[in-house]
Amino acid sequence: MPEAIASVRVLHLLPHQGVGGLQRCVIDLVRHERMDGATDEIVLTDRALDTDGDFMAPATPVHFLGLTDARLAVRAARLADLAASRGARAIHAYTSADLLLAAAACSRAGAPRLLATLFERPSVRGFLLRRRLRRAVQAADELFVPTPALRGDWQAIGRDPEVRLAAVDVQRFHPQPSEHAWRGVFLDDPETLLVGSLMRATEDKAPEVLIEAVERRQAAGRPTALMLVGDGPRFAELKERSRGSSTLHVRRRVLDAPGFFGRIDVFALQCPDELVPVSLVEALACGRPAVVADSGPVAELVGADVVDLVPHGDVEAVVKALDGLHQRSRREERGFAARQRAVERHALGRLRSELSPTYS
Repeated sequence: MPEAIASVRVLHLLPHQGVGGLQRCVIDLVRHERMDGATDEIVLTDRALDTDGDFMAPATPVHFLGLTDARLAVRAARLADLAASRGARAIHAYTSADLLLAAAACSRAGAPRLLATLFERPSVRGFLLRRRLRRAVQAADELFVPTPALRGDWQAIGRDPEVRLAAVDVQRFHPQPSEHAWRGVFLDDPETLLVGSLMRATEDKAPEVLIEAVERRQAAGRPTALMLVGDGPRFAELKERSRGSSTLHVRRRVLDAPGFFGRIDVFALQCPDELVPVSLVEALACGRPAVVADSGPVAELVGADVVDLVPHGDVEAVVKALDGLHQRSRREERGFAARQRAVERHALGRLRSELSPTYS
């Protein structure tokens, strides 16, 4: 085997380097590790960097694995060769597909350690693929999940993972004053309650519930507006709906996520089955109160005492929750508690200290 051209601590596998919650979590983790002298790198397993859809300034070297249409064994061999050339000590996977890939790559003698932090439920169908996933889970040196809601799903596959809560950079995501200049340009009334939602524009995210709740408050004489941020299949439809509207603003993405949270007054989500809403954790870290559909996993992740939980699809419940946050003093009270929870349970520094021993 040729001598390694570098000495890399961990290769982190990501399907792509887009602006989703998983991507933000991993990229922030790697960015901080490298600032402290670690040699972590990212491997894109699904597609190469896209300047229109990805972070514009990667914090670390990024490799595109390629061979996306090749058999698993071929792609695993390429990953194993890349790991050997970099002298990688560990490979860290975050999805079922990448865990299968990493397990095949780590099956060689002298291969790197196999780690997984799984942000999704087991996502393979069919007996053979499920059996292969079960073997990959068993082969992992360490197995983690970022929320208690996922633990049972992976226990059913045959391994009891350790819960290590999803974490964000609480130094970067922190309370900051609203951007009054933006509000003066885009909002008719500077005292408008601005509700924000950062989530992919897919059918299951139910933005209509938030749109209708905001419109009802506005019609009742309580100035309210909604900013939806997220690319996806429904982006064009939602963008068209926002044209000429004084209450609905739609953006494909924000590269300055902390600035987005500083601009809004309340964060809201209406997805019924979101397991790891990273944007919610970021909002809490920024000291923003939140109104969230009660999916069970959300309460397990952040705690029911720091967010306003409402039944999924219940517009009136959303309106009532927003009414309860109309007063700035109430928003500040809830936001302070939210920030405390994020620092206590979701600080990136805590996660880094927990992961450090597993990488050696």
